Amino acid sequence: MAIPRDSMRDMLERSRFAIRWGGALGLLCHPIYYVVWTYILPQPYDNLLLRLSAAAVCVPLLFQARWPKRYNPALLIYWHCCLIYVLPFVCTFLTVRNGFSTMWMMTEVMMIFILALCIDNPLLLMTCIGIGVFSGGLAGVLSAPEPIVLSAQDKSNLALLPVVVLCSMAFSHAISKGRIFVEKNRALQALAGSIAHEMRNPLSQLRHVLDRVEEALPSSTDRGAVPTLTDGMASLMYNHLAQGQLSIERGLRIIAMTLDEVSAKSIRPDSLAYLQAGATTRKALAEYGFENDTERAKVSLVVKRDFVFKVDETVYLFTLFNLIKNALHHIVAYPQATLTLIVDRDAVIVRDTGPGIAPEILQHLFEPFRTAGNAGGTGLGLAYCQRAMRAFGGSIDCQSEVGKFTAFTLRFPPVAADEVAEHERRLFERAMPAFKGKRVLVVDDDDTLRARTRRVLTKAGAYVSEASGGELALATLRRAALYDLVLMDISMPGMDGYTTTERIRAERDCPNRNVLIVAYTAEPGNAVRLRARRAGMDEIIGKTSNVQELITAVQALFDNGARHHPGELPEGFAGRTFVIADDDTYSRLVAKAYLERCGASVIEADHGQAVLRKLQEDGFIDAILMDVNMLGMSGIDTTKSIRARTDAYATLPVIALTSHSELEAVQTCLAAGMNEVLIKPVQPGSLYACLARQFGKRGARLADATEEIAQKVGATAPTDSAAMPVASAEAVSAPVPAHPAPVIAEENLLDEPHLEELASLDLLDESFLNGIETIRSLVARLAVHSAADDIKATHVDLHALLGVSGNIGAKALHGYTRQIYPRVIDGEWPAETDWLVQIHALGARSTDALQRYHAAAKGERDHRDALSD
Repeated sequence: MAIPRDSMRDMLERSRFAIRWGGALGLLCHPIYYVVWTYILPQPYDNLLLRLSAAAVCVPLLFQARWPKRYNPALLIYWHCCLIYVLPFVCTFLTVRNGFSTMWMMTEVMMIFILALCIDNPLLLMTCIGIGVFSGGLAGVLSAPEPIVLSAQDKSNLALLPVVVLCSMAFSHAISKGRIFVEKNRALQALAGSIAHEMRNPLSQLRHVLDRVEEALPSSTDRGAVPTLTDGMASLMYNHLAQGQLSIERGLRIIAMTLDEVSAKSIRPDSLAYLQAGATTRKALAEYGFENDTERAKVSLVVKRDFVFKVDETVYLFTLFNLIKNALHHIVAYPQATLTLIVDRDAVIVRDTGPGIAPEILQHLFEPFRTAGNAGGTGLGLAYCQRAMRAFGGSIDCQSEVGKFTAFTLRFPPVAADEVAEHERRLFERAMPAFKGKRVLVVDDDDTLRARTRRVLTKAGAYVSEASGGELALATLRRAALYDLVLMDISMPGMDGYTTTERIRAERDCPNRNVLIVAYTAEPGNAVRLRARRAGMDEIIGKTSNVQELITAVQALFDNGARHHPGELPEGFAGRTFVIADDDTYSRLVAKAYLERCGASVIEADHGQAVLRKLQEDGFIDAILMDVNMLGMSGIDTTKSIRARTDAYATLPVIALTSHSELEAVQTCLAAGMNEVLIKPVQPGSLYACLARQFGKRGARLADATEEIAQKVGATAPTDSAAMPVASAEAVSAPVPAHPAPVIAEENLLDEPHLEELASLDLLDESFLNGIETIRSLVARLAVHSAADDIKATHVDLHALLGVSGNIGAKALHGYTRQIYPRVIDGEWPAETDWLVQIHALGARSTDALQRYHAAAKGERDHRDALSD
C-alpha cells in the first residue's frame, strides 16, 4: 500500500506521542507480564527470550526525538514493525502455545483494541493485525511440541475475533475522524488568532500614518481661502501615503500567507521564474514594513556571490518577510543585536545575533502550530517557509547557539547557465507577437541604461527610440507618429519624469496624449507610486529588473491595453456630434469641454439661425443643447422650426438649457418640442445622464412624443420630481417672491462643487478670468442702462449676467439675478427698490471671491510643478 510522502509526514507527526509512550510501555510491560504469568499467576507457557526481545525493540522508540530528520520515513516504518511484533505477533504466539485459554483470548482482544489506539488508519490497522496474527499463529503452531487441537469452545472464541477486528476498525475510524475534527478546529482557531495577531502590526502602522497625515494637513484660518501645502509638507504627505499603502499591502500578504498555509495550498510550478537572488532579496528589504528607522538600521544585506534561482517571487518574499519578522521580534530586547541577510552561492542566510534558540525547541521548529517566545504567534510561519522551499526544490534549516546567534539557511537547487539562456530564448519567442511592430520611447539621461533597454526591447521585436531628457521626449511625442509605450525615467536634470508626464497628458493636441507611460526608476516602488499615478503614469518598473522582469512587465501592459485610460469620464459619446447653442460664450465652453472629454465632437452656435444653418450643412448631428432665451431667434422658436421639418432631423433630441425652474417655463419648453429640460448651471453628471437617456429612446416616433408632450402640458404640478418625464439638473421650483435680499455669508457666495467640476475639466484658465471680467462689465453696464431707464438693454444685460454667473460658479449672484429676472422679461423693472445696489455688492464680492479661488487653484498647480522640479 503506497503512501504519499506528505501523508507519511503527517502520519509521523500525529504518531509521535504514541511512539514515545508506546516505546516506554513496551519496554516495561513485557518483562513485568513475564514475572506475573510465571511466578504470581502461573500459566502453562511463557517465553523469557520472546519477552526480552519485544522489550528490546521498543528501546529505539524512546529516542525517536533524536533520530535524524532524513530517517523520519524509516522511523514510521520501524514504529509499525514494532507494533506488529510487540502486540499481535507476541500475543498470538502465546495464545496458541497456551491452548487458546479464556484469559489469553481476552488478551488477544485487548491487544487488538490497543493496536487500534495506536493506528488511526483502518486499512493499515487491518494489515498490521493480519500480518501479526498470521505470523504469530504460524510460529506458535510450528514451535508447539505436539499438534494443536481446537475444541468447540476454542472455535467459538476464534469466531468472535473477526467481529472484534471489525469493531476495532470502526473504533480506529472514529478516532481518526475525531482527531481530524480537533485538528480542523485547532487550525481554524489558529487561523483566526494568526490573522488577528499578524494584522495588528500593519493596522497599527496604518493608524500611525493617518495620524501623521492629519498632522501634516494645513489648517485654514480664512474661511474663503483654499489651504496650501509647503514643499516639505507635500513631500511628507507623499511619504505618509506611501507608507500607508505599504501597510495595507503587507496586511494582505499576511492574510494570503496564513490562508495558504492553513489550507496547504500548493505552489504551481508554472509560477516559478528565474530571478537574481541578490536583487530579489534587496526587493524584500525595500518592501518590508519596518516599524521605524531604528528597526530598519538593524537589518543589512550582504551579497557575496550572487546567483540565479527559480522561485515564485511572491512566495519567496513572503518567506523572507516571515523570517525577518520573527528575527526582529526576538532581538527587540537586545539593543546591540543585528540581522544580516547573506546571499552566497545557491543559498540565502538570515542570521541574527539575538538570544538564540534552545535545542529542545530547535528540533520542532518547523512543525505546524509550534511557537516559542511569541505569546501571540500560532506557529504557522516557519511551516509555510519549509513548504515554500520544498516547492522550490530546496530546503530550509536552522542553526542556533543560545545567547549568540540564530541562522536560517535557505538552500536552492543550482540553475545552469544553459538553462537560463534557453529560458530567455523561449521568453523572447513568446513575447515577439506582443512586441512586434510596437513603437517604444525610452526617456533617460543615462546613456548606458538607454542602450541596454533598447537592446532588450529590440530583441523582442519592438521599434525603439531614445530621448535623453523631458524636453526632447515632448518634442518627439508631439510629432504625428503614434507611440505605444514610453519608459520614463523619474529623476532627470531639467524637466523630470513627473513634469514631463503631466505636460504630455495636458496637451490636448498631442497625438500621443494617451500613450502608455511607465515610470522607469531605481527608487522603491512605494515611494514613487502615488506621485507617478497622480502625474498620469500607468505602471512602475524598476531599473534593477532583469531581462525577464522587464519583458514580462511590458508585455503585460501591451496585453491589458494599448492606450492610457485616465481616471476621467467614460467616452460614452465617441463618434457622436452635438450642437451647443447659447449666446453665452463661457456656457458653451464649459459644455463643450465636458462633452469632448466624453468622446463627442461639438459644434458651437450663438443663436437660433446658426443652429438651423448647421442642420443644412453636410454631416450628421445627434443632439442639440439649446439655450431657451437666446437673443434674436430664441430656443423655443428654433425648436418649433426643427419639429416642423419633414426630414430625419424632425425627431432630433433637443435639450433645453434654462435658468428658469418654474413649472410654467418647463411646460413651455416641452410644448415647443424639447425633449428634456436642464436648469443652469448644468452639472456634468446630469448632462451625461440626460443625453444617455435620449439615445436610449431615440427610436420613438414623433407622434408618440407629441402625445407625451401634450400630456405634460395638461398635467398639474407633479407630486414627485422623479416621476416627471423630463430630466432636470435641479428640482423644479415655484417662482421666488420679491423681497429684499438677505445678507449673503462669505461661504455661500460660490458654488464650490461646480468650481471643482470646472477645475477637473481644466477650465480654470484664461476664459475663467474673462468670465470674471464679464461679470464686472455687466454690473457696470446695468448701472448705466438703469440710469437711462432702458429696460430692453437691462433685459439683455441681466440675461447675460444670469448665464455667466451660473456657469462660472457665482452662486449667490446667480440666485439673486434669477429672482429679479422674470419681471424684466415682462418689460417691468424689478420690484426690489435696492436691486441694483444688491447686484453691485454681490458682483463685487463674487468676483473677488472667484479671483481668490482661481489664484489658490493656480498656486496649488504651480506648487505641484515646483515640487516635481
